[in-house]
Amino acid sequence: MGFPTKARDITNKHRTLSTDIINKVGKEVALKGWVHKIRNLGKIAFVLLRDRKGIVQLVVENPEIIKTLEPLQPGTVIYVLGRVQATDATELKAEVLVTDLYVDVPITEAPPIKYYDKELKVNLDTELDYRPLAIRNPKKAFIFKVQADILQFFREALRKREFTEYRPPVLMPTPSESGADVFEVNFFDERTVYLAQSPQFYKQIMLGAFERVFSVIPVFRAEKHNTARHLLEITQMDAEMAFIDTYFDAMDVAEEVIREIMQKISEKYSKDFEKYGFELPRVPDEKFPIIKVSEALQIIEKQIGKSAKRSELDLDPEDERVIAAYVKDKYNSDFVWIVNFKAHKNLYTCDDPDNPGTSASYDMLFRGLEILSGTWRIHKYEDLKKNIEEAGHNLENYKQYLMAFKYGMPKEAGWSFGLERITKQLFGLKNIREATLFPADLKRVAAQRLPEIKK
Repeated sequence: MGFPTKARDITNKHRTLSTDIINKVGKEVALKGWVHKIRNLGKIAFVLLRDRKGIVQLVVENPEIIKTLEPLQPGTVIYVLGRVQATDATELKAEVLVTDLYVDVPITEAPPIKYYDKELKVNLDTELDYRPLAIRNPKKAFIFKVQADILQFFREALRKREFTEYRPPVLMPTPSESGADVFEVNFFDERTVYLAQSPQFYKQIMLGAFERVFSVIPVFRAEKHNTARHLLEITQMDAEMAFIDTYFDAMDVAEEVIREIMQKISEKYSKDFEKYGFELPRVPDEKFPIIKVSEALQIIEKQIGKSAKRSELDLDPEDERVIAAYVKDKYNSDFVWIVNFKAHKNLYTCDDPDNPGTSASYDMLFRGLEILSGTWRIHKYEDLKKNIEEAGHNLENYKQYLMAFKYGMPKEAGWSFGLERITKQLFGLKNIREATLFPADLKRVAAQRLPEIKK
């Protein structure tokens, strides 16, 4: 169905977006967008129009148009003609005096949440229940706009360093980590395959062709956690590189990448961070501090009295927060490397020859939360084969993986960033679900509540 004449008259004109009106003062413009908020004073009405670039104030003095606006609610889709005038009363330093307005999709029912307010004042469950509306809140939308740029900047940083992007599979014939924490998928003829926990095997295989590779994919962890830092489906930003001399080579690249991401975000969005009350991260001029797990435990004991004697060389969430506070105070950094976790970390990780009893492993903490995990990998075929056998796995299930090593694999290391964790820490969010558009947890999939299990 075509538009009525009035709508065609507006649509046929070149569209101006909200942030561009300051360059159109004194000129006629055509706008398209959603009604974000209406303030009707009788003889004059103010309408906030929202488009993909932001929000612009419309001034309506025509009585007929004001009458048209009376039943309308936020979400109404409108087409507008008007003349731009300068003003100090708006953030854009300009507004549009409306001369004509066409209502394409009238909404007369008030939305169930006030997404048009400056702050979305609802609890997290309510926010997720109304996720399609919650993301219309400018502050919430800003979080996910920056998240999209994190992905873009990640890709740009790695491509600049001659990494090749590839797409690993999501369905796997064999679990890549532990068989206890995987989602099984019923395949044809009553066979079972698994949702990928990690692209680990495939990024190592790809090194045989490209030396440096990366991927951005969803991964799935069937872990029955119900915490503010865990999800069942996450986005991993993985990278792997061959011909290293030491695992610090991989750490250096990962640090350069996160530095570039944070620098570009600061350059592009510093005013927006201030506007919405978010704090940009502290990135030290020098390299990120590096602390061994054993040293971190000693620091924690001195800081809060928690015993450094543990059953394993590892840090719990409280430990990470204590170390983050220590590093921020001592080094003025929101980032820190933690290295040398427990030995025999998994079947593909080397133990550290220079630090007996530990693995050649490393985590990056950002404001007290692990956002990256990585290791130096075993690259010798016989050593890897032995580890798989000693772990009780069927070698036949690892046939393709082992093939890459049987026919020549150089020393290599890799790492994985968690997109949602980076986002959570960047914006100081309390729960990782706030940093996830459509989260999956024990009671939701794609943000939608699942039916209660009948006991």
